[in-house]
Amino acid sequence: MKALAHFCQEYLKDQWLTVWEENLHELELIFQDKGDYAYGLFCSKLFRPLEAEVYAAGLIPKPVMPGAFPQSEELWGPWEERERRFWSVIHDGNGRAIGTLLTRFYHDHTALRIPLVPQVYAIPETEMASIKEVITQLKPEEWGSMDWENDKYA
Repeated sequence: MKALAHFCQEYLKDQWLTVWEENLHELELIFQDKGDYAYGLFCSKLFRPLEAEVYAAGLIPKPVMPGAFPQSEELWGPWEERERRFWSVIHDGNGRAIGTLLTRFYHDHTALRIPLVPQVYAIPETEMASIKEVITQLKPEEWGSMDWENDKYA
């Protein structure tokens, strides 16, 4: 799971700005009419190719990556740098849950803007109640760093 989270993070670092710029005109039009729906469309465009690679590796994310809006939490940060936390439980080819990818997605509620690249972490929890506890209780500075040295949550 740590390797998968690292792969996802590298993909996001490499692709998020390109996907943003390629779709900015469409996102601006949607943001004018439907507000935050534009961020959902951006997430879809950003994560679909990544999700295809996860499937190609024989893994199955449930729900789709980065996660389902109704199951996500948005409780952190100022309106200009709001953080929503999504998750997808990853299953192996036999349908066994092997861990969860958490995505911290930052967005601006005052203007159409993504202030930071999304951050991906792997956790061992796979049951919804446990995942929600990690997402809502754990402070970001406790999540471990993206250099993969912290074994608790990498």
